[in-house]
Amino acid sequence: MKRRLVPFLIAPLLAACQPNVSEPEVRRADPVAVPLAMAPADACWATDRVPALTETVYVPDASGVHHPQERVLRPAEDRLFAVPCPDQMAGDFVASLQRALGVRGLYSGPVTGSYDSATRAAVRRYQAPQGLDSGTLSLQAAQQLGLVPVARGGL
Repeated sequence: MKRRLVPFLIAPLLAACQPNVSEPEVRRADPVAVPLAMAPADACWATDRVPALTETVYVPDASGVHHPQERVLRPAEDRLFAVPCPDQMAGDFVASLQRALGVRGLYSGPVTGSYDSATRAAVRRYQAPQGLDSGTLSLQAAQQLGLVPVARGGL
């Protein structure tokens, strides 16, 4: 009977000896704005409007009354990013996109194969935490979802 208990008594002691190794945090870098003149001719691109970041400050006038005033912290910009080309989106691509987003709990609508507003909202929910707040599917997101092959050099 004692021999059967020994492994159960030793296991917690051995587990305490293991180094405290945490999983590395994987985070995609913010998309980089690329000037249109520098974009390769054979690539497919889309732009996303990043709104200005502002704050409201209250400034007193001569009589001491405070009035709200907007201060721009970061100006608005258009961000250029790679998207899947039409030949990569052939067949049931959108239906596969809807299923991939559904498995991740981001899309709950029917799998119709049409890039409708619900699909666009789900794509936005998928990409926003990664730094791209857009309903247009980026090439990087399509690769992460397993919908578009990753170039061998990108591994």
